[in-house]
Amino acid sequence: MERTESIVVQVAPDYENDKIKEMEPFGWNLHGRQEIHEQGDAYGRPSYIDSSEYIIKMTVHNYVKLHFVRNTGLPNLDKIKSLEAQYFNVPFPEFPKLVPGGWLLLLFWYPAWPIWYFRRYKPRKTIAESQLADALRKRREIVNEVAKLL
Repeated sequence: MERTESIVVQVAPDYENDKIKEMEPFGWNLHGRQEIHEQGDAYGRPSYIDSSEYIIKMTVHNYVKLHFVRNTGLPNLDKIKSLEAQYFNVPFPEFPKLVPGGWLLLLFWYPAWPIWYFRRYKPRKTIAESQLADALRKRREIVNEVAKLL
């Protein structure tokens, strides 16, 4: 009988397949899933970014619990665990809000909004996009390194 370790991850329903694909390179296999219909925290991706790899934690009204299992007899498991920790600890930038304070406040400070947009929002967004590209590149490098170990 082989020894295994397991982990349970909560994700938004539309992120379920992406999370399974994200866990597979580290030797995790999906063992079971359970859909929960109550409010809770789950991993998902922001709607303003067109990337399947930029993940945030959010509150949702229904989510899916994914149960993953991994064989503890995998070769180089300690190195894989180390790379997995690095992968999931890659920091992602926080994107600036297009309209700080909400769209309703835009009515009150509309004349100053173009100044905000071009002097504050655009430069911060450019920096955040650059940081996001670096984070995604780092994650790809880690996945490639894990693939060499398996």
